[in-house]
Amino acid sequence: MKQPLNTAAEHLASQREYVKKRHLEDQKAAAQIGGTAGLVDEKMLAQSMRSVRYADEAHAAGDIIDNAIEAGASQVHLAYRTEGAKITEIAFIDDAAGIDPTFLPHAVKWGGSSNEGKRNVFGRFGFGLPSASVNRGRKFSVYSRTETDESFSKVTVDLDNLAMKGEVVQLPKVGQADLPDWIADYINSGKVSGGVDVVRTVVIWSTLDRLAWANKQQSSGRFREQLGITYAGWLDVCKLYVDGESVEPVDVLFTTPGYRYYEIPGFPNAESHSPIRFTAKDSDGNEHTVTVRFSFLSAAAHDAVVHTGGKGKPPKVRQRIRKAYNGFFVTRNGRFIETAKPDILTWSVYARQVGVALDFPPELDELFGVTPDKQTIIFDERVERMLDAAGVIRAHRALVAQVDLQRKQGKAERDAAANDGEGTRASEATIAKAVEKEVKRTRKASKESQEEAQRNFDDTVKRLAKETGVDETEVAKAQERKHREKPYKVEFSTDAEDDPFYTPLMVGSQTVLRVNQAHAWYRELYSKLNEDQAELRSGLELMLWVLATNELDATGDQKIFYRAERRAWSRQLSTAFDLHPAVFNNAASREDVEEDDPAAWVEDEFADDDEFADDFESEDEAK
Repeated sequence: MKQPLNTAAEHLASQREYVKKRHLEDQKAAAQIGGTAGLVDEKMLAQSMRSVRYADEAHAAGDIIDNAIEAGASQVHLAYRTEGAKITEIAFIDDAAGIDPTFLPHAVKWGGSSNEGKRNVFGRFGFGLPSASVNRGRKFSVYSRTETDESFSKVTVDLDNLAMKGEVVQLPKVGQADLPDWIADYINSGKVSGGVDVVRTVVIWSTLDRLAWANKQQSSGRFREQLGITYAGWLDVCKLYVDGESVEPVDVLFTTPGYRYYEIPGFPNAESHSPIRFTAKDSDGNEHTVTVRFSFLSAAAHDAVVHTGGKGKPPKVRQRIRKAYNGFFVTRNGRFIETAKPDILTWSVYARQVGVALDFPPELDELFGVTPDKQTIIFDERVERMLDAAGVIRAHRALVAQVDLQRKQGKAERDAAANDGEGTRASEATIAKAVEKEVKRTRKASKESQEEAQRNFDDTVKRLAKETGVDETEVAKAQERKHREKPYKVEFSTDAEDDPFYTPLMVGSQTVLRVNQAHAWYRELYSKLNEDQAELRSGLELMLWVLATNELDATGDQKIFYRAERRAWSRQLSTAFDLHPAVFNNAASREDVEEDDPAAWVEDEFADDDEFADDFESEDEAK
């Protein structure tokens, strides 16, 4: 179990020493003769710090929670103030050491850290509290005290009403204040263990103009999701709550017993592999240990579904998490920083079934390029060489190769079942008749397609001969016979989600329509048809067959045009079908969707995050 490095007494002592030092520096500065302008325009700095890179409010909240854990908190609560469904304020309530009144104005300024010169549990630079608080709103307040019988001291920073003295932004004044009624109501409702007596610090974000999730239900699910991942290794030290609901730890490798999704009834667990540990030197030449963990998820473990009792298909929760964290899941002292994807490795769809997590201590911040906002990791050539020398790269590649082998074996089994047991599909027979009826003869593919068909046929023959040990001549005869008996064939593949939703190709004399099961067209339309809708499913296949055969028969520039258009259609269909469920089920207009999820109309690589947050919400509703 991890333990905070600072006790409450040490934390308060550090703050008081900082204030004394600043007082001395202020006295020296006041005695100097000269202008008042410094190296930085303070007002401009305060405004520009809104652009610090936080993906959303859950990531920004990490800096507030970091401070509380460092100060000895055993619980941190996130509470909402709302007007209807709209969030108007967000508060963070903790039972840590509190903030000394003399230090409170310094705690809300950029660079005002009592950890000056130290490498603490999480913090270091003194940018977290103010940067996080202005990232999603233009105003924030901090209420704090260090003893139960004390009243709360309060400071407020309002970017629209900064106190100026000449060109210098003044520190906010400290005043005595009671907690706002809505905060007191939350505490007194029994959600905070120990009640108001244990509360030491409350940070309130106001004038919220940049929320990613303005809806409380969606925000709560997203916060619990992200915090459960970020602080998975710290939730036994400090409990986190969102609107009264406990945050559960999530190991994105799914190998920690008791964590969310470690076990999913009816599906296999992820396989844990031996960790690799190696040492690295800090800037002073001292050695520290870096730990890399691995996991392997079989196709069945990766695609495990959780039945929530809600509408629609049950979500593949592990698949969604692995998609979002496909790379090195990097933690600093057990706290998640970023998913890094060094170029030395390839991060394919198959790589999602391999989990890799790297943890390092704060002393190695420079080695891993940690930024002040604790949002960025840099794997430079030196780090990549270390990973390679320690065997991390080799281990990851071996696990990805294992995934590739299992996928190929599964595909071969599916192909065999389709060829031997299913017979000819209706769409395969129909396209053969349709083409023959239209041109009064058997269609003839373009020269380019025929040349490609021969290459594909030769490759298939060599592969099958190698796998079966049968002479290539005999394999070729068997394949030609199959192709004559079945000139048109539908195949299903699991390509990348960004690949086209269908791909036409020829293998010898056989025309193949390959349907991409990872594409949104398949996931949101084709796969949702019931067994009694076989005719409609066949009709969709037939539509693709017509497009496919025209592409294969095209020549020159026309063939290039068809291929380019197929990719363009696929991209647009992917976006449209990803948006369609939200629009169809929840809203009638773009404005309705944006009110529920402002990010819904923006393309980004984590498009499935909404569905993952819904998993958190729907499971709770089912309970």
